[in-house]
Amino acid sequence: MYEELSAPLPDKKRYLERIGFTGELKPNLDTLNRLILAQLHTVPFENLDVYDVGRDILLDTESLFDKIVVQGRGGYCFELNGLFMSLLQDIGFDCYPVMVRVVWMATGYMPISHCAGIVTIEGIRYFCDVGFGGPAPCSALRLDDPGEQQSGANRFVFAQAPDGDFIIYRTVDGGREQLLKFNDRPCQNVDFLAPNEYLSQNKQSGFKQMRMINIAREGGSAAINNNVLRLHQGGQVEETLLDTEDKLREALLNYFGLAVSFPLKL
Repeated sequence: MYEELSAPLPDKKRYLERIGFTGELKPNLDTLNRLILAQLHTVPFENLDVYDVGRDILLDTESLFDKIVVQGRGGYCFELNGLFMSLLQDIGFDCYPVMVRVVWMATGYMPISHCAGIVTIEGIRYFCDVGFGGPAPCSALRLDDPGEQQSGANRFVFAQAPDGDFIIYRTVDGGREQLLKFNDRPCQNVDFLAPNEYLSQNKQSGFKQMRMINIAREGGSAAINNNVLRLHQGGQVEETLLDTEDKLREALLNYFGLAVSFPLKL
């Protein structure tokens, strides 16, 4: 039972083609960072199935591969990090998923609603995340290094909470902002079934209330929140209201590579 959640990756070559990855493929830090960057620039974070369609989100490997690789779609954390972990395992990385609380801009105690991965290379543990719609690192970060670490244009630091969990902060003007809180205990894919069900089906889930799409771009990012397109480039933000379905479809295709045929909410 549940074996399909941990089934092998159907086609590694096709996955690598989907993210435009070329070059040497060995389970080392350079490969890991190149894979993370390639994924972030080609596979969008998106919740169209949840917000616009109301479709169940399936977490078995075959369904994830079909959606993200075959159909050229994106997904949210359980989908993106779930399939990415399968790719890393296929390559030969020593890795496992962890359950995460999103504490970015939070005011209270947040439920587990996210997942990420821990990869061990030559005895060093690295945190990696290709499924966070917020300001996540674009490379692997040394989990047990208390110092500040640069990743792309951002700087991050890990600290331990009183309960022993890790908290990852982003350094910003005037201090730090907390992003994610997690325990480094290994999880199994079956552990994400319950939070996935809540996030995809409960009417109070943020994914049911707002369209959220994000993808990294050279020097910035593109995002859609509900019907507003935001292009972040060089510290500047350009906003465009997508007030027709045609404009929304055009933006999905041009900025996120998403070609969908189902109706979109306005």
